Amino acid sequence: MTNRTLLFARLFLIGSLAMWGCANQGSPEGGPYDTEPPRLVSASPQMKATEVKDRRFVLHFDEYIKLSSEQDKIIVSPPQLQPARITANGKSVTIHLEDTLKKDVTYSFYFGDAISDNNEDNPLEDFGYLVSTGKHIDSMQLSGQVVDALTYEPVADLLVGAHYTSSLTDSTLSRELFPFVSKTNKMGHFTMRGLPDTTYQVFATKDNDRNYKYNERSEGLAFNRTNYRTSLRDSMRTDTIRIDSIVRRDTLHRDSLVTYPHTYYFPNDIALRYSVPTQVREGVERHSRPDSLICRIEFLAEPKRIPRLRSLDRPMKADSTIYWATAKGRVVDYWLRDKELIAQDSVRFILTYPKTDSLMAVHEVTDTLTFLRPKVRTERKAKKGEVEKSPLHLAFSAAKGIQAETPKDSLVLTASRPLAPFRQEAIHLEATTDSVYKPLSFTLRQDSLDRLRYEVLFARAYGGKYRIRIDSAALQDLYGAPSDSVAFAQSVQEEKELGHLVVTLQGVKEHALVQLLDKSDAVLSAQLAHVVSSPTTQKGTDSLATASELTDPMLETLLKQQRGNAQTASKLPDTTRLAPPDTVRPDTLLKVPVEQCQVSFRDLKPGDYYLRLIIDTDESGDFTPGNYPKQDPEEVYYCPATFAIKKGFTTEERWDIHAVSPFSAKPEALRKTKPEEGKKKREDKNIEYYKRWGKKKK
Repeated sequence: MTNRTLLFARLFLIGSLAMWGCANQGSPEGGPYDTEPPRLVSASPQMKATEVKDRRFVLHFDEYIKLSSEQDKIIVSPPQLQPARITANGKSVTIHLEDTLKKDVTYSFYFGDAISDNNEDNPLEDFGYLVSTGKHIDSMQLSGQVVDALTYEPVADLLVGAHYTSSLTDSTLSRELFPFVSKTNKMGHFTMRGLPDTTYQVFATKDNDRNYKYNERSEGLAFNRTNYRTSLRDSMRTDTIRIDSIVRRDTLHRDSLVTYPHTYYFPNDIALRYSVPTQVREGVERHSRPDSLICRIEFLAEPKRIPRLRSLDRPMKADSTIYWATAKGRVVDYWLRDKELIAQDSVRFILTYPKTDSLMAVHEVTDTLTFLRPKVRTERKAKKGEVEKSPLHLAFSAAKGIQAETPKDSLVLTASRPLAPFRQEAIHLEATTDSVYKPLSFTLRQDSLDRLRYEVLFARAYGGKYRIRIDSAALQDLYGAPSDSVAFAQSVQEEKELGHLVVTLQGVKEHALVQLLDKSDAVLSAQLAHVVSSPTTQKGTDSLATASELTDPMLETLLKQQRGNAQTASKLPDTTRLAPPDTVRPDTLLKVPVEQCQVSFRDLKPGDYYLRLIIDTDESGDFTPGNYPKQDPEEVYYCPATFAIKKGFTTEERWDIHAVSPFSAKPEALRKTKPEEGKKKREDKNIEYYKRWGKKKK
């Protein structure tokens, strides 16, 4: 009985393995991926129908479809005060207009990519439907692209509107609805259909309130001053039809060319740059008293100077004896120094400050502010043997990013509380020579706004090593609290480990602000191009250092102290900045209109870098957006080249800013918005499917 059971088990196992092998050899395939979008089969009324009276329209497609949940992608032109009801059911899309139909008007329904098939999500891109309530169809079109004015990245979901040039004034945008509208897709492209044959100006805006007008500066605006005249040209168009292996089994695929009549509409290359006008509202947002020592005021905008407070409780005392003020961003802290005010539950001050009214005009206003003392929390008693920590904390920090460990590195001392006057000798700065640290002279500079921040200025040499320390209790705050000890080390790379970039600019005469970018399109450094004596590329001088050397008396003194080492002294950091190390203050830039421009970025770490040029006409040191109709956004150019910086080498290049259109010059590595690749991926999968199918056929 046992032998029979074992024999049966063996036969069953052999049979199962044989069946499994046969099943693997003949496993079915699911077929190719669908890469085609839905196609319009019919419409009621039909496409480009005239004398339409009904407000209900039905579109029929060749496969089951669905509508995007983002219904605002669908644009009806002329604009509808009451949003149209648009629904999808099976293979059909139904449109019902709530507004009364206008006489002798061509209605355009632009769906963008809102319609897609139900299975593979293939979008029917740039789809439009036209009908007319009159006896003819206005069939003209215009198309183009909207990009960010600074980065040249496509801006999606913008309302694009066209106004008749003949009726356009400076107030038309805010007073009248766009008579014709469309919308930008993911790549910033737009097409406006159903236009009468005439001349237009084209705009693009966010239209946050959906009123089909530009009436809020926060919505932003893309515009140019070009008048566009519509036109068309009948021609022939050649396209490629792929005959795959399912149709023709003698090969994997075969391409065939087909020619058919086609109408080209112009203009089709409208280029608009979108920007949001700078809106700086002045005023006080809130005030508080976080503890007994601090009266804090948060402003709507970063103050250019620290506003004065006048005490109502101690009107006869000088301000310097009542408080010590410091600012960081939009927040200004007033540290109370008067013991009686510190002890009071409430203190009152008069504040005079600039305030923006409803018409965006700035006026000086005076308010009385009361600062209430917060409830006193029970402080934890120190345990026996526990050393009580000082409330005064000191910290050193250096530059981050491109300037780190270079001769342009920075060194900043930050205090948590206002410091009492102290002698510079309390801070010890040393440089190493043959592993021996020797004292090094320096200059300490307090920030004019953030008065808790001090810059330590000294000349750094290639390969230099430095350390700085403050001994315990060497410094005190205004209230007598001593500081803890603090130390920091800093080093500079050897010159052979760094590279340099020198670029001669062609096609620009003045105000050339050049920004050095990394692969994420972030600004690493900025310099204003300077004059060169000859048209040949030369080794340039850092314009920031040059400006500092000529204008800063403190640096002149420092240079005299370091004159023994001229090469090291020439590498002095830019010390006129009070902003963080990674930013550049406009007033430190050498503002010289030039015919022959050159810019140099020295001491760069090896890697790939990119350049962007801003025509800084207002000399602000940064990009200024447009403000319709007063000013256009400042011109911006990307260099199409990638600059590969190598150790110990100086890269010298020429850049003609007009050689390539600014709309296509941005390097591909910097572009954040890429074309939709979903369809291409499915086509690639189909190629693999065809290959597998062909092999199995053989």
